[in-house]
Parts: sequence; C-alpha cells; structure tokens
Amino acid sequence: MKLFKLTAPRSMGKIPKGFVLQVPSSSAGGSPSPREVETALKNAGFTDSSSLSFSSSGNWKIEKI
Repeated sequence: MKLFKLTAPRSMGKIPKGFVLQVPSSSAGGSPSPREVETALKNAGFTDSSSLSFSSSGNWKIEKI
C-alpha cells in the first residue's frame, strides 16, 4: 500500500489553503483515487458537500511518501 501527502494549494470549500492530508492508497497509478481522498477527508472531519467535491487528486499538490 502506498501513502500520499496531499496539500491544498488554495481554499477548497471548508478546507483551508495549506491543509495537509495523508492518504493511504492501493491505487496502481501515481495518485490516490477520488474515493480514497474522499474517505480521508471525511476522517479529517470535512463532511460538507462543497469540501468533498474536491476529492479529485488533480485539485491537490501530491507527494508520495
């Protein structure tokens, strides 16, 4: 299983700019799946629909850990 560090490059819904999220992933690609990001966001307390709409990895700065 891979681990990714996602950083918010701007404010996204209730997610503040610079917020860091660690996302475990079993995805074969170079980034976590939207479902994995959404699960991590929910675990971090972001349950509103506007924040969850940014679950695509393209909205985040991604680093593999």
